[in-house]
Amino acid sequence: MTGTILGRLKDNYIIQPTESKPNRNIMVVGGPGSYKTQGFVITNVLNETENSIVVTDPKGEVYENTADFKMRQGYKVHVINFAKMMYSSRYNPIDYVRSDIEATNVATKIVDSSNKDGKKDVWYFSQRSLLSALILYVKLELHPENRNMSGIVNFLQTHGEADSDEEESALDKAFLALPIEHPARKLYELGYKKARGDMKGSIITSLLTTISDYINQTVGDFTNFSDFHLQDIGKKKTMLYVIIPVMDSSWEGLTNIFFSQLFDQLYELASNNHAKLPVPVNFILDEFVNLGKFTNYEEFLATCRGYGIGVATIIQTLTQLQDKYNKEKAESILGNCSIQICMNAANNTTAKYFSDLLGKATVKVETENRSSSKNSKQDGSSTSQSENESYSARDLMTAGEVKSMADDTELIIFANKAPIRAKKAYQFELFPAPENLLNQNEYEYQTDPAQIEAFEKTVKEYEEKYGKQKEVEQVDTPTQQEPKQENTDKETETKQLEEQIALESLISDNAIENDATEEEEKDDNIQDSTETAQENESEENVDEALNNIMSGMFDDE
Repeated sequence: MTGTILGRLKDNYIIQPTESKPNRNIMVVGGPGSYKTQGFVITNVLNETENSIVVTDPKGEVYENTADFKMRQGYKVHVINFAKMMYSSRYNPIDYVRSDIEATNVATKIVDSSNKDGKKDVWYFSQRSLLSALILYVKLELHPENRNMSGIVNFLQTHGEADSDEEESALDKAFLALPIEHPARKLYELGYKKARGDMKGSIITSLLTTISDYINQTVGDFTNFSDFHLQDIGKKKTMLYVIIPVMDSSWEGLTNIFFSQLFDQLYELASNNHAKLPVPVNFILDEFVNLGKFTNYEEFLATCRGYGIGVATIIQTLTQLQDKYNKEKAESILGNCSIQICMNAANNTTAKYFSDLLGKATVKVETENRSSSKNSKQDGSSTSQSENESYSARDLMTAGEVKSMADDTELIIFANKAPIRAKKAYQFELFPAPENLLNQNEYEYQTDPAQIEAFEKTVKEYEEKYGKQKEVEQVDTPTQQEPKQENTDKETETKQLEEQIALESLISDNAIENDATEEEEKDDNIQDSTETAQENESEENVDEALNNIMSGMFDDE
């Protein structure tokens, strides 16, 4: 059965062909207990035999139940595990940064993930500006072994702020040594460098706190190198499982960066191949809202069909999508899905939405009237009877009927066809039980030889340009590094502790340098509550100008 299995009608399966005229985007809505995994996700992972597949796997059960099957179908299998990074192929987001825009996109998602209150003040923009500059500096200037998140943390730790305004800091020296047209220097000078001297220490402290998770050895190993190139998914038949934490949102920002870069890389590959991917790609995005917020997801859905991409977006309720993207954008996302499936309605909003989507039905109503009368002359009676027919409109299914559907029933609503009430297509009714269940905690990555070759080429180019005189902090090379085992290496634990102490010490030292006035200034958005601002009107103007500069550089869409 080629295509996406949507459900079952009696003994026949409802399938959307891969080459269907409408887009291959599907919105699947089903709360807990709706059998989304058994009735849609695993069914379509196993059924697809030609296209590449990218599936989000909140518990790792899809990998464990299907990976052996996919390998026997000829797929190259990879796992990106944001829940347990030691059991994952590695992914370095800096590998896919080639411009100031891409650097800013990565920096934005990292800073946003720590900005829980959503406050966009001067501190937010300053962190984002500095991190963007650091990403470009590390990408373009450091040895290839250090072009990663660990390299950024190490660089920032060793290039602190000056002790006085008159003294040039190590950070200034590094960036100002670059050519004036260098993109990293431009971001640095137009952002962080414009900050007042006594603010800079706090900006560094805030940024160190934001990226402190990357000091962890396991996280550092995970983000130090890329074991496969994201474009490989559109070049050869690939099965990628992306395991995401169920209850922990710590890595939502990094997860969002991963998928954003994957979308971009596939589009770039297609644009260089007559606007078509060499191998079509199916995305099955379970627990979609846990992947972070995508800036232009509705535009991606609107354009992906032409490149050979189909996306199944899976959510629990309609309100979940509205809360993440707002009502207007949620409607736009839904509108770019040619098929919508309701596997159950977990709340009234979802039930009413699908009831409205089904529309009205014309119902024939028959009424019967009887009347009787007495005839006084003949001392008798007579009875008359009449039947009337009328037609009225009612909901094809009311919201209550949608909510009370049987567990094995679903609604399939098409953009250009009549809706269907169908049975769910359980994978265990279609496919044999797996012969070999894999354990996600035993996964070992394999580095693509092409990645090692590309890395060695980059090292050679760097050393030809700079020679070997530059001191390089040694890290494990891609060919030497072994998968890490959780909590078994005493030396690793000691190293993590030492690094954590060093980070806390640096943060503490920077914090001590800032007096209570500056802390009060930070809390009140650098407005009119600091003693410095009251004493010096010119500094207040600097703050206002800085806010304007930052807002102009990073104006939110």
